[in-house]
Amino acid sequence: MYNKKSKTICFIPARGRSNRILNKNLKKINNRTLIEITINQAKKSGVFRDIILSSDSKKILSIGKKLKINCLKRTQRNSKDNSTTDSALKETVLKIKNDYENIIILQVTSPLRKIGTIKKFINFCKSKKLDHCLTVSKFTDNLSYFDKYYFNSLIKKRQRSQIKKPFIYENGLIYFISRKSFVNDFKIFPKKNWNYFLTNKYESLDINDLQDFKVCKLLNKKI
Repeated sequence: MYNKKSKTICFIPARGRSNRILNKNLKKINNRTLIEITINQAKKSGVFRDIILSSDSKKILSIGKKLKINCLKRTQRNSKDNSTTDSALKETVLKIKNDYENIIILQVTSPLRKIGTIKKFINFCKSKKLDHCLTVSKFTDNLSYFDKYYFNSLIKKRQRSQIKKPFIYENGLIYFISRKSFVNDFKIFPKKNWNYFLTNKYESLDINDLQDFKVCKLLNKKI
């Protein structure tokens, strides 16, 4: 499960409440909660010195304890609807030993994440000696800012799909930050020039609503 030689830890943020889906992090796919799925992905990868679950929920923390990972109860201040992953990670980093160099963040809402992708992502970040990195997916469809009535493409000249320059978008699958960089300002996201790693858009599906959850359940049977 743990790799004592590794200089990387895994941080899993999981609040108990959710505005869009009730008890989202405890939803089940194949009789396993999203929490269990993510923890098992981290454990089976065998690339982390430590796996840390951060939550304000006793039920969520009990799952982490049952799976024998490091569980830290969040303060109320960092468990509000407007609380950020930055603040939750800062709280954790200030509590644990500094015997690591890098932090990987796994969101619970990406249950289709492959163990091989975790390993490839970490190897990419380490080989490039990065301080920040995130996973992205690409697409070639036309984009428009949201408007109640009209679609106005950001690309003014219509092009065939074969020659379109693709867009990339943050998919939330995996995040990387060096400890040194994070403790400098306690911010996960850099102001600019964020390094990225391309991942499959279906594997990277992020659960934001019930429709996403239903799609994940269907894709889980196929992937």
